[in-house]
Amino acid sequence: MKVSVNQEISVSYYHILIEVNDHISTIEQTRDIEIFDIIEIKPYLHSILLPYFNEQIIELEDENLDFEDILHLEVKQTLLPIEHLIEEEQKLLPSDTDVTITAYEIFNDRELSQDVTTVIMDILEAVKLDQPPIE
Repeated sequence: MKVSVNQEISVSYYHILIEVNDHISTIEQTRDIEIFDIIEIKPYLHSILLPYFNEQIIELEDENLDFEDILHLEVKQTLLPIEHLIEEEQKLLPSDTDVTITAYEIFNDRELSQDVTTVIMDILEAVKLDQPPIE
């Protein structure tokens, strides 16, 4: 007798949100850098999260961010891609509504999104403590 087990593979999507000081104009402004729908977090761990944790420059594809310019960094986790969640939430609104759901509404909904920033930073701190000092 052959037994088949129907297992659903669950994938998490990570989203990195960075608020930075913008030095383009003489007026002090901020802007958001958003990286959505990350399935493999490891490359971002090395390019963004570890440098942020160590208060170093973050090298993105098209720019470098000084640690001092980063006002806020968050890592959110969802079970579906952000566009899919936005579409689903938009469908729940009355058809005569002019409201547009954005990624930030999804990230503020605890049923749809989790903030995993603290967990990731705690793990980075724990790993750092286990490393021998560099001589």
